[in-house]
Amino acid sequence: MRLWLVVRLLVAATPAVATTQQPQDSTIAARPQPSAGLSLADALGQARTKSPAYQQVLNNATPARWGVRNAYGNFLPSLNVSGGLGYTGSGESQFGAFFEPTTPFVSSNYQIGLQWRLDGRVLAGPGQQKALQRATSQDIEDAGVSLRADITTQYLNVLATVAQTEVAREQVRRNNEFLRLARARHQVGQATLLDVRQAEATRATSEVALLQAYQAENEAKLELFRQIGVPPPVPVQEMELTDSFPVAPPVYSRDELVKLAEEQNPSLKALRERETAARANVRAVRSDFFPRLTAQAGWSGFTQQFTDDSRLLT
Repeated sequence: MRLWLVVRLLVAATPAVATTQQPQDSTIAARPQPSAGLSLADALGQARTKSPAYQQVLNNATPARWGVRNAYGNFLPSLNVSGGLGYTGSGESQFGAFFEPTTPFVSSNYQIGLQWRLDGRVLAGPGQQKALQRATSQDIEDAGVSLRADITTQYLNVLATVAQTEVAREQVRRNNEFLRLARARHQVGQATLLDVRQAEATRATSEVALLQAYQAENEAKLELFRQIGVPPPVPVQEMELTDSFPVAPPVYSRDELVKLAEEQNPSLKALRERETAARANVRAVRSDFFPRLTAQAGWSGFTQQFTDDSRLLT
């Protein structure tokens, strides 16, 4: 009986001590005031001019154009020009038993050659290079589609992380209210100290989740600017995305999407153009078994000039 009374007294005294050591409610950090905004159109426009991956694909257009020009240039004849200049010093020449001095002289030679060749490789070259140029154009278009999809997806990811941060912030507010309610009930004897400690642990967990949501939001914004190819103009905490997207059900059917992909997919078009170029290359290789037409023309000359006429033989 005495033991039971001691336990009752300890339990009754514990809340009074615990209530004097309750921690203060945590404050929720306010979101920094936005100092810059970014719309999806601005993000796509900057990405088309700044994205390193997209610019690398764009650079392939120039070699493709020169490939077509070189293919047509093979129909023109090739011109070879060469020349030389020589000098021979004075010396002696033997005429029977006599030696006569010789005068120094300067000599020169020049040659011009013209060659024209026509075979199956030359004939198939323009068609093959044009197909490769069209394939390169489709690669560029495909890179543009991929860039737009990547930037739009990351833009939506940032908006999603911002919304998750606000949800985590609201959860912290709710847990703060639950903690105040648990403390108030504990003070009037309607809750135990264990209920208060559980509310404090729940609030601490929600605060950690809020910090993690902030971190995920900042990382998503940094990834967006990395894909665009530019540094953030302001700290990412102060960057605000200005566009919003209404939720609407899709209006396409599976058959329509498949048909649209077969007709307009740039990757598929590029593969078809490379198939055309491969067939042209096969025809060019087979043409090696047929005769080729070659024409050549040339002109050459030689000059020699003595530098001392007085030493010439008379």
